[in-house]
Amino acid sequence: MNVLLKIMISALLSLTAVPIHAFFPSESAIREWCDTGVLNPVEGIWEYPDDGARVCIQADPASPGSFTIYMISTPDCRLEYGDVIGHLHPTVDSRQFRLEQFTHKDKLSFTKAEQCAATLSADGESLRVKSPKLKLKINVHTLLPRFWRVARVSYDDPTDKLPAGLVKVYPGYDHNGSLRRKPRIL
Repeated sequence: MNVLLKIMISALLSLTAVPIHAFFPSESAIREWCDTGVLNPVEGIWEYPDDGARVCIQADPASPGSFTIYMISTPDCRLEYGDVIGHLHPTVDSRQFRLEQFTHKDKLSFTKAEQCAATLSADGESLRVKSPKLKLKINVHTLLPRFWRVARVSYDDPTDKLPAGLVKVYPGYDHNGSLRRKPRIL
């Protein structure tokens, strides 16, 4: 009995020494899964255009209708291949989701899940994300003399109005890896 217990403990210790990304499939295996399975429009390989991070969105078998977001590649050294960085939960509209994305990592576990709204575009090529914003507006013109209430100064940054989110990398619009934004050379 002691020998069997020692073998089981050593097997468990050896499993804990193996990093999680050792069990996560490679990007080519994910592409093969995309090619062979029936996918929901939100499933596949996606990229954050702001930093070039790539993620895999896959249906969550434990929660029907929900999706898990796995890290594939990123310039951020704190994230590893195969890390679960968030979840997409369904809403009444089939193109809108509640995005729960982790924003902090404490040693081995993720903390601080930020809740956002994610909308799948009509062509299925982008996933727009809108996070909650706190706005505070103070009208200082009421404190100024009457003349200065006429003059107003404002600053408008057009990049603030650009949508944030993800762009679909694979499968493409014709399910063979081609994207609408890039010409295909035959």
